Amino acid sequence: MKTDHVVSLLGKVLEKANGLIAAALEERGHPGLVPSHGAILVRLYEQGSLPMGVLAESIGRKKNTVTTLIKKLEEEGYVKRTPSLADSRVSLISLTAKGEAFRSDFLAVSDKLLSAVWGDMEVAEREVLVAGLERLARNLS
Repeated sequence: MKTDHVVSLLGKVLEKANGLIAAALEERGHPGLVPSHGAILVRLYEQGSLPMGVLAESIGRKKNTVTTLIKKLEEEGYVKRTPSLADSRVSLISLTAKGEAFRSDFLAVSDKLLSAVWGDMEVAEREVLVAGLERLARNLS
């Protein structure tokens, strides 16, 4: 089997997954959200309010990129930014009521994505694929 098109193939998978996510968000009435907001929302759902720098580090993105994504989430009403009581230079990012209410739609979109991604793949095949992708990620670190 030819394997030198692996990066191109990963790009195609990501493009199709992002298209599915965007369409599902639109269907559920969240046209202002984009797939790259997902990692931020997952962290906030899991951990609650977080300092901007910690949030950026936890999702493996640069702080300026996360700042831009947070700004859009703020404009759409899903998160709010407040100064830390301990250090006014630090912004804490937390979910708003709208952000919390979005959780059920977020989970539904995630379920739809995973169902489409895995299709009829057996669990053992999934595990081998994920292990291989994790190794690729380590190789590129």
